[in-house]
Amino acid sequence: MRERRNLKIRGTVQGVFFRETVRRTASRYDVSGFVRNVGFDALELEAEGEPQIVNSFIEQILAHPPRGARIEDVQSKAVPLRGDEKFSVTPSIR
Repeated sequence: MRERRNLKIRGTVQGVFFRETVRRTASRYDVSGFVRNVGFDALELEAEGEPQIVNSFIEQILAHPPRGARIEDVQSKAVPLRGDEKFSVTPSIR
């Protein structure tokens, strides 16, 4: 059974290659979804896959952010499956 999680990550998360780090990590964990900048101090991330893999992916991202990043707050919730076939960096929302 698959699941999809939505995370909003606030802090120093832009200009530190956070989105690229997330994309590369998603490739290693074989999850689908997206990451994008939101505003000036936040990222939105959605990951879909097997629950244990999604959880491990999220733990990896939060435990090992890119150098220069500082995570101040994380909000996470389950969202409906979308069936994405890959993980992508999508346009920012300002």
